[in-house]
Amino acid sequence: MVKPKHLIYVASLLVIAALAITALNHTMQRQQEEISRQLRASLDSQARISTLIHQLGYTGFIHNFKNYVLRGEEPYYQATLENLKQLSTIFKSTQARSDNPSIDAQVKLIEQVVRKYELKLEQARMLHNQGASVEEIDQLIRVDDMAASAALRDLITQFHIQSAQLLREDASGQRRRDTLLQLVLALSVGTVVVVGALSWVALTGLRARLQEHSKISSRQKLLDAAPNPILVVTESGTIVVANQGAAKLFECESDALIGREIEEFIPEAARGDHIEYRNLFFRSGGERTMRNPVALSTARNEIKRVEVQIGLYQIEQERFAVVNLLDVSKVENIERHAAQLEEHFRMTFELAPVGIAQISLEGHFLKVNRQLAAILGYPRRDLEEMKLDDLTPVMERNANRLTIRRLINGEVEHLRFEKRLLDSKGQDVWVTFTMTPYRGESSVPEYLIAIIEDISYRRKYEEELLASEAKFKSIANHVNAVVWMSTPGITKVLFVSNRYEQIWGRTIESLMHNPTSFMDAVLPEDRHLLNAEVDNHRKGIWDVNYRILGRDGTVRYIHDEGLPVRSAAGELLFMVGMARDVTEERMAQKKLEQSNRQLEQLAKFDPLTMAVRRPYAIADLNECIALQRRYGTVATLLFIDLNDFKQVNDNYGHEAGDQVLVEFSKCIRANVRETDGFYRYAGDEFLLLLRETGAGEAAQFIKKLDEVLVSIRLSEYDDVGIAISYGAVTLGEVEIGDANHWIKLADERMYQHKKSTKPDSR
Repeated sequence: MVKPKHLIYVASLLVIAALAITALNHTMQRQQEEISRQLRASLDSQARISTLIHQLGYTGFIHNFKNYVLRGEEPYYQATLENLKQLSTIFKSTQARSDNPSIDAQVKLIEQVVRKYELKLEQARMLHNQGASVEEIDQLIRVDDMAASAALRDLITQFHIQSAQLLREDASGQRRRDTLLQLVLALSVGTVVVVGALSWVALTGLRARLQEHSKISSRQKLLDAAPNPILVVTESGTIVVANQGAAKLFECESDALIGREIEEFIPEAARGDHIEYRNLFFRSGGERTMRNPVALSTARNEIKRVEVQIGLYQIEQERFAVVNLLDVSKVENIERHAAQLEEHFRMTFELAPVGIAQISLEGHFLKVNRQLAAILGYPRRDLEEMKLDDLTPVMERNANRLTIRRLINGEVEHLRFEKRLLDSKGQDVWVTFTMTPYRGESSVPEYLIAIIEDISYRRKYEEELLASEAKFKSIANHVNAVVWMSTPGITKVLFVSNRYEQIWGRTIESLMHNPTSFMDAVLPEDRHLLNAEVDNHRKGIWDVNYRILGRDGTVRYIHDEGLPVRSAAGELLFMVGMARDVTEERMAQKKLEQSNRQLEQLAKFDPLTMAVRRPYAIADLNECIALQRRYGTVATLLFIDLNDFKQVNDNYGHEAGDQVLVEFSKCIRANVRETDGFYRYAGDEFLLLLRETGAGEAAQFIKKLDEVLVSIRLSEYDDVGIAISYGAVTLGEVEIGDANHWIKLADERMYQHKKSTKPDSR
């Protein structure tokens, strides 16, 4: 009978032979692939040379180059440039893929000739542009390309020889591979026969082992029902059984655990020690419990801590370890978290900036922190022996009991209130008390937790603030104006003094209820201005004048001004201001303005004739001179003198003279424009400034004026008439320096006119 070990020897020899033949075949295959690669490279090179010949041929570069030289046409030049680009690409590709120095040198020679053609192409273009003849161009651009032609022929010959040699080598290699393939086939048949025999022997042994393991696997359902993770491990450390609990613990499917080594789930640093422990266990032959948690690594590389209990289980000649695991990672995390919370609570209790105390349901201090001891000035131990009533004034102790009773009975979840406590010196300490009951698992209150915050300083500030507010209100109510305080944008009125009711005739309550109700009394023509200023109020700007209608029907003038109040960070908190009744000031101002206007009238106008006084004429005349110089605007100045005015005064009295002046002035004002100027220069002398009026228009005006003056008769002096002498000077007629010069020229012409009409006049 053939023994298994003999079959193994034969199989080993066959395998070695097969491996040797396989290696030989692999070598021949690489040689064949190299020959094929060289053959493909040769064919590719031939293809590129063919493309190169095509680009250089009579339909390519040479063709286009020659035609451009002979004809000088632009399309041939552009086609030649395109051929040069394609040839450059072919040269780069051939040099990059070639590993034959001889071929590289010949390609380089061809490329140099092409570069010469490229230079000659630009030379031919320049000669064509200069108008050279075809014969001259052909003589100057000849290129010696014989060497390139020889190189191209050599390239083609070399590629043909190389391709033939590679084809012969490929055929020889193919024959050797066929012979080797037949040998491999024979060895494969022998190997299959031996392997089949070995498989039959192995299956027989495997069947026996499977029967043994099936006894364990048959209990898989029982293992899956177990509450704890369970593994069955062989003596060599292989996992053969894993229940669902183990799959959850190791974060993978139970089938994924089967067949893996238990050490794969042990952190790498502890694997060596674990192998020794496993061997020691199988040698001991008993049970073992490891109470100290052991670290395991899951399929997701997470570390878990487990307690391990191991039992020995033997089936025939094979021993197994039944491993019961208990995951204590969560328990450790909970304990660690609880310890951290405890430490955080202790640190919070000790370092809190407010007082904290645990108070029994009877009102005794159980535990206090150092801040509470500092607030009350007692040592902590003394406080923890006292009751809440010991720190409370006698009249308020009953409130302590009522508060504790409400919290214990569950009427409220917590209470927050202000109260007085007595410190170690018997002085009042104002604090804010926040109390809440602590309930255990049974929801029954076990003790009270109190947060005590010292507010003595705040109470002091509040009292000072109340006193200051009272002073402010007293002062504000005695100011002869409406003092107000509001939020930005007048969304809320914070304060308004009593003067509001006196000036506006409205109640303070109505303003508090509706902050913008004060606008209802504002006159409609001023209300839009006030509404527009509200946006500035939001920005901290408020300075506005408006009028209101009081309940008595009188109009009051109000000047309302406010200033912003900002926080330390610059934030606008509120606006403070005063609304003053400035009616009397406005009336006085109006009277003053009226008086000023009257004084101005008296200063500027002659009261008898209402003509502008002489000094004001200078500025108007200089203005006209400047306009004429700058823009060429014309103007005419009339110097007018009343004829025989002195005789009227002497013969009829000054009243008659005054009446002459008045009637003359009325006539002038009735016949001039608003833009013209009428000035009294002296007693009976006047200036008349006709703006934008030339000499011709001025002459027509004077003629019309004479006709009107002739028709005037004085009511009491029928025989007294009005006649004038005048001199007219128009800007642009003569050179005029300034206003006085202009007046002087007009005065001279007036005297000339007077002499021409009255030879005996002065």
